[in-house]
Amino acid sequence: MKKFLTYVSLGLILFGSVFAAVTMGDMPRTYSGQNANVSVYELQQDPESYDDSVGDGAAAGIVQQNLAKTHALNDVTSVVFDFRGYDTMGEAFILCTAVAGSIVILYSVKKDRKEEDTDE
Repeated sequence: MKKFLTYVSLGLILFGSVFAAVTMGDMPRTYSGQNANVSVYELQQDPESYDDSVGDGAAAGIVQQNLAKTHALNDVTSVVFDFRGYDTMGEAFILCTAVAGSIVILYSVKKDRKEEDTDE
């Protein structure tokens, strides 16, 4: 019975994954990357006066507000370390908590099995 439930659950997960991939493949692209008006050189030379009116909304906000808020010249570095720093620290805390919880659970199961073996 356990094998049957395992195969059914794995089949449902596989079916759901394939369905999601096909559905996402049919969706229109949100950004084509073919914007010829974007000049990386101009952005690097003078980020405060760069005209980003042709870019997408998120990029425009990052370029306009990055230098004023973070004083960092690299947009990627400022987003990762200044804006997402607490988020990354929280993710690391959750990961460490999950690993510690798994170790505690597995250790207690192993200890219970040893006690059963010695009783017999």
